[in-house]
Amino acid sequence: MEDSKLPIIIFVLMIVGVFIPIFGNIFMINQNKNSVKLETTNKKLYKADYVHLYCKGVEGVILPDRTRIDCLTENQAWEFNWAEKWNESFGRVLWHAYRLEKKPCLALILKSSDDYIYLDVAKKLCDKYGVNLIEIKTKDFANN
Repeated sequence: MEDSKLPIIIFVLMIVGVFIPIFGNIFMINQNKNSVKLETTNKKLYKADYVHLYCKGVEGVILPDRTRIDCLTENQAWEFNWAEKWNESFGRVLWHAYRLEKKPCLALILKSSDDYIYLDVAKKLCDKYGVNLIEIKTKDFANN
């Protein structure tokens, strides 16, 4: 092996050896059907952090009517919000999906088991109107 390539190989191995474990710990996701639990560092996460972590499309798209959609994929319009704000998010995702001719998808972020009251109501409407619903549990999700 050439001596000039050895430092590059060592550098790449160091980067891979350091960053993969770090990112693995920050973004460990435990999925169970439509339930997702996020385990992260001690940093407080905001709604935008969840959008950034879970969006598999374009984030923060501004539509011609000046409304903003959290995540837009080829076939889906996503709205993310805290569980207690399910009602405003439900209406917003239906509007965006209608305007864009996409499948409506709603991601509700749960802080504690108390939030299941909101999730249950949202689930009934989502089932009735064909909205894909997922729940995301915060790291400090409390089973009250």
